[in-house]
Amino acid sequence: MRKRKLIWYGVAAIIALVAAFLVGCTGAEGPQGPPGEIADLTCTECHDSGSDITARRAQYDNSLHGFGLDFERNGASCAICHTNEGFMLSLDMGTDIGVDVENPSTIQCRTCHEIHETFTDDDWALRVTAPVDLVLAGETVDYGMGNLCATCHQSRWAYEVPVMGAAADVEITSTRFGPHHGPQSAMLAGLDGYGGYSGSNVHLDFVPEGCPTCHMADAYGKQAGGHSMVMAYEYHGHEEPNVAGCIPCHADLETFDRNGVITEVEELLAELKGLLVAQGLLTESDSTVAGAVWNYKLVTEDKSKGIHNPAYTKFLLNTAIDALQ
Repeated sequence: MRKRKLIWYGVAAIIALVAAFLVGCTGAEGPQGPPGEIADLTCTECHDSGSDITARRAQYDNSLHGFGLDFERNGASCAICHTNEGFMLSLDMGTDIGVDVENPSTIQCRTCHEIHETFTDDDWALRVTAPVDLVLAGETVDYGMGNLCATCHQSRWAYEVPVMGAAADVEITSTRFGPHHGPQSAMLAGLDGYGGYSGSNVHLDFVPEGCPTCHMADAYGKQAGGHSMVMAYEYHGHEEPNVAGCIPCHADLETFDRNGVITEVEELLAELKGLLVAQGLLTESDSTVAGAVWNYKLVTEDKSKGIHNPAYTKFLLNTAIDALQ
């Protein structure tokens, strides 16, 4: 019992010494600092209990962008559209970023949206909204929200479009001769083709927000529409067109082959391809032949089979066919 009391006395003594030390170290109270500011916790504006982000992520993962298509093309001239890092650099530096991109990553949410810059709904804002200068055509287009798409989806600027009636030959030095693989914005505007086109395009005139209006309309699961940007989906063993974005203008539309435009374009493409193959003109270099090759590639690389601009598409193919007959 005596030993236990001694232990308690010792503990009490130590506590008293510590208290005295703390009191001795406490000086006069200094001036009051500025009031503290607690940041608004706004994460839940986006990360709420809903499934919007999850659904968009699933849709995007089913898109060609989400697949990471060709993002290994990290050279300075390709990286500006094939990689997230190159695109971000191009927003400040233009098409000539001057360096290859190390450790490239695929096009992602932050490429197109200002994610985690304000931590509010403003994070959904598009990085490009201003009209876009088409490098090859030398003209400016305004597709509204589609300006973001047009920034990359335009013809390659490494080659010049052959000029109809030009006396000088066009030197074809590469199998990559022709417009870029994604010339959709030029096709929509009726630009970058061989021949003197002067027509118009109702899709350009009556769809002010451009690409997203049709490609990002109501989603069908993750297969089509929304952030998948896909225009068709598999349904019970057959392909079904996602016409959700078309219905406001074409109420009775059930197929993209409206007025037989796809059928006609496919027939013209087959005819032009047959002429090019039969005459061995893919290796020739005069302006007429180069123009025919150019138009063939412009239409095939556009991939819409005439939907983006029916009149211009048929003009391009007929011009090329006439030049070879």
